[in-house]
Amino acid sequence: MEKFVRDWALEKKTQYFKVEVFSGSGDRGRDVVGFVDQTLHEGDWDNFQCKQYGKTLPTASAFHEIGKILYYASLGEFTPPRAFSFVAPKGVNRNLQRLLFKPVEFKQAFIAGWNEHCENTIIEGASVPLTPELTAFIQAYDFSRIGRVGLDDLIGDPAAKPVLYKWFGADPGPAPLGATPDVVHDDELPYIGQLLAAYSERADAPIADHQAAAGHPHFGTHLARQRERFYDADAFKRFYRDNTDATAIEAFESDIYHGVADTCDGPHADALSRADAVMSQAATVQPSGVLAQHSRVKAKQGICHHFANEAEPRLRWQKP
Repeated sequence: MEKFVRDWALEKKTQYFKVEVFSGSGDRGRDVVGFVDQTLHEGDWDNFQCKQYGKTLPTASAFHEIGKILYYASLGEFTPPRAFSFVAPKGVNRNLQRLLFKPVEFKQAFIAGWNEHCENTIIEGASVPLTPELTAFIQAYDFSRIGRVGLDDLIGDPAAKPVLYKWFGADPGPAPLGATPDVVHDDELPYIGQLLAAYSERADAPIADHQAAAGHPHFGTHLARQRERFYDADAFKRFYRDNTDATAIEAFESDIYHGVADTCDGPHADALSRADAVMSQAATVQPSGVLAQHSRVKAKQGICHHFANEAEPRLRWQKP
């Protein structure tokens, strides 16, 4: 469970400077920790306490874990956590659920239950009495920082998608459709340059730039379709890079390339005929793997333009 939660926390790239797993006798109540910045335990940090109970998390267990953290924080081992989340796939019991939504009452119940749940459980073979100093430290801690992460919360978090795929092969779902900007961006120029050369060859006259192609009676709609495909493939790749591992999109690209390479290398009347033949062939390729069921035609065709857009293009419409 800790490894899964660590991977999940690592996906929250914008939230944490570093993620660390603490385990064993020296964990001081910490489990999976997300450090907000380089000050680490001298600054803000979040604790994810992983519980794999086959039932809901009991209140007594929660009190014990909170007690360990706050006791060692009171000794200066680390600052008290900015957030303390119980990761409990089966949820928490009714009493704990009620307390989580009433932080003032939660704190009062925790202090009242210290002798029963914490005093003789924090340090093996030793007692940790609730001294006035420790009481004051606990009173100063905001119990609204304590919460729980259930199974539905994990599954519903976009950051968990690549982790669910990694651990369980979970289907990440369909990628969003691409949005084609009106203005041609600089990063499109290589594949558009290949198309302009193909248009010029077909027209037997130079088509100087993408504006000229867009206004051409024969090539304008053709260029618009290719740009739509390029951006649909871009959205497709971005989504699955974020929600699967690197091998999924690599396998998809490999299937598309090997599905169209022979068509690209074959004889054609001109460069535009070659490009169109590759588009037709790409539409029929059936990729393997987890992305197979989500590989729509535009994305498969657009990937070919991504190949043509590379610094060393895997696909070229004009042959030497």
